[in-house]
Amino acid sequence: MKKKIRIIIDISMTVTMPLLMAYSLIGELFHEITGSLIFILFIIHHILNRRWYGTIAKGKYNASAA
Repeated sequence: MKKKIRIIIDISMTVTMPLLMAYSLIGELFHEITGSLIFILFIIHHILNRRWYGTIAKGKYNASAA
């Protein structure tokens, strides 16, 4: 279940980033709302992957560390 949530968060961040870059097309209000959303997704992403940061100093670099 946790892996599905991670994937949903990552896909949401990927979809949201191009929307943020299309500022002139989407307008200021939607840009600000989307920016707040991606900030929240960014924080959740780092909370869900916090174990990965612990493995950096140990030298355990693999895809399944998180």
